Amino acid sequence: MRESTEGTLLVLAAATGFGTIGVFGEAAARAGLPLSTLLPLRFALATVVVAGVAVLRGWSLPPTRRGRAATLALGVVYTLLTLSYFVSLRYLTAGLATIVLYTYPSIVVGLGAVVLDEPVTARRVAALGLATAGVALVVSTGAGGADPVGLALALAAAVCYAAYTAGSRSVVPAASPPGVMLGVLVGTTLSTGVYGVLDGGLALPATADGWGLVAGLVVLSTVAPHLLFYEGVSRLEAGRVGVVSTAEPVVTVVLGALLLGERVTVAVVAGGALVLGGVVLVHGDRDGTAADRSAAAESDG
Repeated sequence: MRESTEGTLLVLAAATGFGTIGVFGEAAARAGLPLSTLLPLRFALATVVVAGVAVLRGWSLPPTRRGRAATLALGVVYTLLTLSYFVSLRYLTAGLATIVLYTYPSIVVGLGAVVLDEPVTARRVAALGLATAGVALVVSTGAGGADPVGLALALAAAVCYAAYTAGSRSVVPAASPPGVMLGVLVGTTLSTGVYGVLDGGLALPATADGWGLVAGLVVLSTVAPHLLFYEGVSRLEAGRVGVVSTAEPVVTVVLGALLLGERVTVAVVAGGALVLGGVVLVHGDRDGTAADRSAAAESDG
């Protein structure tokens, strides 16, 4: 099998795993499993597993104190992203929340121009326009129960994701992507632990179903897709990684409809297609260098 084909299959499998996050989050909300239990356990267990893999494969945290501090700070940003997204699931379907979240690559265009002094091309402007039009279509039609509070939270998550991605680009050149991933997981574990304490105290799930949701979120939505993604991204150029990764919101919409009975309207499909079209344009504007692949690795999941 060609290396590029292997890479495509690995990234597709990773996107499928990441696409289950919203479904598990929605199921946890319906089961009454508090976020102060779900999120600290998710990241603590995932960090333990990934740390074990890191020992076996020789991964290490960024070599400098500044690099380690930066990855921990990115973990805090990722916590804000996760909290905003999971709370939005109380107001939106998993599919709609993920479609709105996926506007983040277009937001990165704006952040890149302002913060990182990256060029603004016609393709990137068109991508931003498509993403904005897609969300506007969903909002204007009230598709899929587009609650304003939920939309605001999902957009806040997208902004956090964009900030996380832009921040990762400044860290990646000085460290390996797996090392950055490990540092981010540690930072996220610590910050979600603080959130759990402040939100009423850390607690374990009281039922077998609760533990099943935690296990699924850890294995299927976090550990497996991250490891698969890093294997795949080393075999593909950044542009193709970005395009294949657009399977993630599609998976969420399909699983939400099949497993949770979520309603999928024409407006949701059309709006989602516009958002994903923007993602494809953004990633098609990258040059596929090794640095781009590293940045792509840090901007998913």
